[in-house]
Amino acid sequence: METLIQMILPAAVLPALLSGFAFWLNQKKAIAPWVIVLIWLPSCIWLVGMPALIPEEASHWLVPLVIISVLIAALLKSQVKQQVLLQIILLALILVAVAWPVLNYQFSWLLLVELLAVILTAAVLYLFSAKNHQTAPALTLAISSGGMGLVIALGGSLLIGQLAGALASVLTAFVLFELVNRLNKSAVTMIELIPVMQLYFVVLVIARVFAELELVPSILLLLAPLAGVIIRKRYAFVSSAISVVIAVVWLLMTADSSGYY
Repeated sequence: METLIQMILPAAVLPALLSGFAFWLNQKKAIAPWVIVLIWLPSCIWLVGMPALIPEEASHWLVPLVIISVLIAALLKSQVKQQVLLQIILLALILVAVAWPVLNYQFSWLLLVELLAVILTAAVLYLFSAKNHQTAPALTLAISSGGMGLVIALGGSLLIGQLAGALASVLTAFVLFELVNRLNKSAVTMIELIPVMQLYFVVLVIARVFAELELVPSILLLLAPLAGVIIRKRYAFVSSAISVVIAVVWLLMTADSSGYY
């Protein structure tokens, strides 16, 4: 029981409580929506410790990613195209930095192709988010992130799964707001959640590269938030949920849960 509590506190309870506080501040116009992702940092630090001044592990890049992504969103809030471009460049640099130890040890064209696929998917997602209105953006990302946490944990990496789960919990209050309003209203837009999506893609790559998450579940998780954005229907988030469910079922049928990262 004690171990279970220690697992749940940083991954679900703490970020969910902070989500309520962030939602209250957002409704009072005290903080901008893109600042929401900052409440994920206490969970990250709880789970992996303070990041090194010079990143030595893949997880050490997460805090700089969040801070820089929020700064870009704040400085270019009225210049959407420029913001999207810089966010994509930032994502590309962080992904290369995360994967560099592996690439440097044993170069792989396949890994480069996978990184490129993530960057292109993110670019499409961000561009669609900038041009179109999405229904229930917080719910879509919470389903994708929560599903990713479950899939990664089942795949054998509890730590990375907790990081992804905390990302979903950060959106708890905003999801409840959308559900209470029957998906007719949201406190945030998808474009305002780009810093959250940045984390989503980097955590997914960390799981793929270092926890050896299987290719098929990785692809399904990569497409989960994209499906919920491209399909412009009231219940488009269902497509994200379907991607997650298929990934979970696939992993349950095929994966060995003896991960090591």
